[in-house]
Amino acid sequence: MKGLNAARVLLLDDEPGEALPIIKAFSKVGVPVAYFDGRPGQTPRNRDKLRGIRLAILDMDLGFGGPPENMASTMLQTLARIIRTDNGPFGVLIWTKHPDQKETFARFMFERSELPKPVFVVMLKKADFIVGSGAAKRRFSINKLSTEVVKVLAETSPLEFMQVWEGSAFRAATNVTNTLAELSKSTADNLDQWKRQWHDETLKLLLVISRAQAEAHHTRENCIPSLFLALNPLHSDRMDALVKEGSRELFRHIDQIMGSTGSSAIERRAKVNSMLHLASNDLDKFSPGNLYIPAGRRPSIFPAFKDMLRNSINGDEAAQQGNLELVIRHGRQCGIEITPACDYAQDKMGLSRVIIGFVLPHEHKKLVKKADFLKPTGPFYLDGEGTPPGAYNLYVDSRYVIAAEPKAVKQLRATARVRPQLLADMQFWASYQAARQGVMLLSDKP
Repeated sequence: MKGLNAARVLLLDDEPGEALPIIKAFSKVGVPVAYFDGRPGQTPRNRDKLRGIRLAILDMDLGFGGPPENMASTMLQTLARIIRTDNGPFGVLIWTKHPDQKETFARFMFERSELPKPVFVVMLKKADFIVGSGAAKRRFSINKLSTEVVKVLAETSPLEFMQVWEGSAFRAATNVTNTLAELSKSTADNLDQWKRQWHDETLKLLLVISRAQAEAHHTRENCIPSLFLALNPLHSDRMDALVKEGSRELFRHIDQIMGSTGSSAIERRAKVNSMLHLASNDLDKFSPGNLYIPAGRRPSIFPAFKDMLRNSINGDEAAQQGNLELVIRHGRQCGIEITPACDYAQDKMGLSRVIIGFVLPHEHKKLVKKADFLKPTGPFYLDGEGTPPGAYNLYVDSRYVIAAEPKAVKQLRATARVRPQLLADMQFWASYQAARQGVMLLSDKP
């Protein structure tokens, strides 16, 4: 069942007979539903709790009755057995005719629950969505429910944007899977032959893809990770192809987004930058882009921090000494492995090339002067040994590109790994700085 857990709608109702028409209605429009009746024995194990639910449809009375406070408490306890605390943003649709039940649930959800706060809580009457006359013709109307949900989502643009993007991500992954599966040609005369040929040919293709990603470092241990890494760009390509379609679905939210002027908090922007450009997996491996921020003694391959900051501090002569002390106090030296990725992949690397620099809390950025030999990047969110949680700017210095034995660099523990896009930019910049010889020109000044 691995890889099949993709439901993003939760239905919680103690009456299966009332839940089934709702499940069928959602299924008819291609929306999978995770259904629970609320009994403890029917909820997931801790490791299987749901994550990524975007709409929770709840019947407030799970069969225990009582005042609104009791119902709300029972519902929160039940939800906590089903949804993970890192579920992410979601909305709640409550089946009830009693406004006090909705208000009590919303208050309890905010004050007492460890679950994420719902971005909306709406109250609807289940009977309003049953259409048709006669027992045989009565059915649940997904169209009427969809109309009501769309009205709510119109007021919560961020949630609908995110769930449409998530849906595009799933479609893009499906498109990659289907395209790769169709590459296997068959001359089979029956289904059994076709299954064997498809199995064998697809395995051969997966091996070729895995080897192409890992090259000289291909092993049993990195076979599957190499496949995933190779498929990621294909997924990104299919995502690009779905941008126009997804944009049309969200057209009505443009005015809300464009009207949300004002600056977003620096720490939030720093966290997004870190997601974009700093990887945090497999940091125990020696790899191009590894970012080293030593927390203890200065590594022998690093220059003295004070010497490295020469000509890098802002201010006049009187202010520079104080600014230098602040940078040394709050900043941390760092190094980035900028050896070409192809040399590493093909196992042709001689010496390791590391460009030295430093990280400094964003609030102190005015202490550092603008200079051709310094490349500032960021802000990034860092939270590690030697770097208290916060937004940091990263500076690399083209005057300090060192060559060291790989075994000396491997002794360092990477804090993060600079992703290929930013790494290539840094490599290009460092190469240009190394080749810069200056140009003699006669100035137009007298």
